[in-house]
Amino acid sequence: MKLVGTNSSGNWLKAPITSVDWLPENGSSIDQDKLNQLIEQHKRFLKGLTGGRRLNIALLEAQGLRFDNLDLTEAEFRGARMSGSSFVGSILTRANLFGADLRHCDMRRCDLTKADLRGAVLRGSNLDMATMRATDAREGKLLQRRQGELVQVNVGGEDLDAASAQGADLSGARLSGSMLKATDLTNAVLRDSRLGGADLSNCILRGVQFDGADLTGANLSGSVLHGAMLCGANLKDVNLDDADLNAAIFDRATLQMCDTSKAILPKSVSDLDRPIQDIVRAHYDWILSLGGKGRRADFSGYDLADTSFEKVELSAGDFSRALLTNANFAGSGLNAAQFSCVNAMDAVFRGARMQGVNLANAVLTRADLRQVNASAMLIRGQEDMLWPTNLQGAVLDEVNLTGANLAGANLFGASLRGAKLRACNLTNANLLDTDMSGADLDGARLTGAKTGKASA
Repeated sequence: MKLVGTNSSGNWLKAPITSVDWLPENGSSIDQDKLNQLIEQHKRFLKGLTGGRRLNIALLEAQGLRFDNLDLTEAEFRGARMSGSSFVGSILTRANLFGADLRHCDMRRCDLTKADLRGAVLRGSNLDMATMRATDAREGKLLQRRQGELVQVNVGGEDLDAASAQGADLSGARLSGSMLKATDLTNAVLRDSRLGGADLSNCILRGVQFDGADLTGANLSGSVLHGAMLCGANLKDVNLDDADLNAAIFDRATLQMCDTSKAILPKSVSDLDRPIQDIVRAHYDWILSLGGKGRRADFSGYDLADTSFEKVELSAGDFSRALLTNANFAGSGLNAAQFSCVNAMDAVFRGARMQGVNLANAVLTRADLRQVNASAMLIRGQEDMLWPTNLQGAVLDEVNLTGANLAGANLFGASLRGAKLRACNLTNANLLDTDMSGADLDGARLTGAKTGKASA
């Protein structure tokens, strides 16, 4: 067999890969038993033992196979058709996945650091909590020699199902084309990544960290950026048509690089129909009269950074999608209030009453939540029921929850990295898929709490 083009000098597996790559004629399939044999050889290869051999299933049919919790460092998957396979918890550092078909794969918590994903198809895949630092996921074309001709290999078909990469770390990654289109990247880290010209349209980008990222010419139209960090990002010529920037953090100089005339921006306090003090008074009357008088406070989508609501009664108020950085709610009544998708970095909630509050997908990095009562709220009726505080998917990194009561709270998929949880009551809390790395749990109560990884 003779290879043509820039890769024609010797072994095609060792030849340098370009944005257009080609493969020899192949196309056979592999089953789980044969794969397991090759994996054992790969284990020996990584240890430098006799009989070891790098795992190589390039261009093979390998749908629905299991690669879970394996060290697949530097494995060769170029052009392999692996749709529906599972890679949960696997290490794919420096693996070659150029042009691979990874549709509907389960890749939760896998490590793709410095992997080559150029031209790979990930539609419908689950990359939640994956590590993709310095991953190369730019566009690429895979060519195969067939009957003496080089033809493009189509691994993706027309599958348009959205992928999920919640909490994934893509720091320094290189991404282009439509690989991430309509992807759920909630709480992902894209710090210092290169996204020039990438199609991020209709993505869920809640809480994404874009600091230092180059988004020149990227398409973010229709995307949701609640709580996203855009300070220091290069937004030159970015398409923000219909993008929702409520609760996002950005500096005006950054946004001057692009057209925001069709974007959804946070509303200013000056846009309120009444002063904040009057809204708070009317809300108190609404509570006392059980809705007969006054009016419920609605601050949804407003920029309330640095605003003080200290020691006021705002239970059942609506702050969803609001920008609340450095806001002060110390000692306030916030039971059953709506705080979903807010950005409350560095805010103060110390001693607040927060039973049954909805903080789903909120960003609360470094917030002061000492001594808050955020336990489940008892709702009286024909059959009494407990309404849990909802912190699902919230970012609580480095928060101070010393002495807080979170009994029965839902923290599924939340991030509590480096949080202070001393003497915190987490009895019966849902902590499945919660990241508590580096958290201080001295004296915390975890009786009855659900911990560990959620089942697929």
